[in-house]
Amino acid sequence: MTWIRKHFQRYLDRRPWDFCWRIGVESTVVSLLAAALLVSIFGEGTPRELQKLPIGALFVFLIIVAPPIETLALQAFPIFIVRLLKGSIRTQILISTVLFAACHFPEGLVPGISAGIIGGFYFGFSYAHWRTKSRWKSLWITTVCHGIHNGIALILIVIFENLA
Repeated sequence: MTWIRKHFQRYLDRRPWDFCWRIGVESTVVSLLAAALLVSIFGEGTPRELQKLPIGALFVFLIIVAPPIETLALQAFPIFIVRLLKGSIRTQILISTVLFAACHFPEGLVPGISAGIIGGFYFGFSYAHWRTKSRWKSLWITTVCHGIHNGIALILIVIFENLA
């Protein structure tokens, strides 16, 4: 566990835009690796609801609409409550991750783990870290990280589903 702690500790000194793109890319890579492993074991893929939507609607929903709404509801609000109750940053991240995962598990096991738990951890970490500096920075940085994550995932899902 020490290497994980050291890895995330290095993010704490990064400037906002450097933090955003690195967290956005890393969270996507880790999520997609987990998804690929889970699909190979359980055979479950992209949620059916997403497969039915046109690419333009997916883009608007996954990159423009979902990130700010989920940041407010699943990072900002729960972390505000935990901070109010004097909870540690670890507790803030844990509560945020659990709520984020709970919202993604109805889509299936693969999205629940890859998007919910893994993405939820990265976005909870982002919000909790930047909230120590500024409410505004924590909102926009987490939203941008989430948008980058969803954008990369969407592009890769579209590419791979068209190859299949």
